[in-house]
Amino acid sequence: MSWLLIVSGFVFFLYGAVLCFFSNITTGTVLTVLIGIFIVLCGVFFEKIKLFSKKKIGKITIFAFCLLCALEICLCVFIALYGQVDNVTYDEDAMIVLGAGLRGDRVSDPLRRRLDAAIEYHEKNPDALIVVTGGRGIGEDVTEAYAMEKYLIDRGVSQERIIKEERSTSTNENMRFSKVLLDEILPDGYTVAVITNNFHVFRGVSIAKLEGLEKVSHLHASLAWYNAFPCYIRESLAVLKMWVFG
Repeated sequence: MSWLLIVSGFVFFLYGAVLCFFSNITTGTVLTVLIGIFIVLCGVFFEKIKLFSKKKIGKITIFAFCLLCALEICLCVFIALYGQVDNVTYDEDAMIVLGAGLRGDRVSDPLRRRLDAAIEYHEKNPDALIVVTGGRGIGEDVTEAYAMEKYLIDRGVSQERIIKEERSTSTNENMRFSKVLLDEILPDGYTVAVITNNFHVFRGVSIAKLEGLEKVSHLHASLAWYNAFPCYIRESLAVLKMWVFG
């Protein structure tokens, strides 16, 4: 059992390290690396953990840990299921496409998938305004909104339909600043479709409503399988933070 834990933890560690190297370094990828190290340590100290588990405090500690893991899995499943069920009507007045990391000035795979979903929506509802939202982060040569606009224009979307929001550094600011721009253009009661990856839909929609966008629907973009674990781990913590602090 100890060797199984050590090997499993090492695989997790390599998985997270490879993602950090070939993708953007995020909370999710760092957590994946740390989880791998934790599993390796459990394997190294397996015999001591067995002895500890026979004590009363050990039983309580392990039960609490298993309970937290079970709750974490339930939360991730809820986020995943919510993100798979779209409710757009394709007659919304605008769509908000949430930014994600860049590699220099190139869109990352999760962001490309969001933009491709936006293009598919645009083909069905060409009258909707397209808000691309995201500022410039660490390791990014341009703002996310700029790279997103360029990606859309290069694929035939008219620049006249695109609104850039380049100040935001979080999902809350994405929605807050996008609402300010849309309030200046559209009449009261306008409808909005939020477009983001499936793991991000629940929090994106929830924050949109917290920031005052009342009539909100959502359309999900897919996510590469190798990004799933770090994205859902990170997102579950972000959802907990949203529930506690708003």
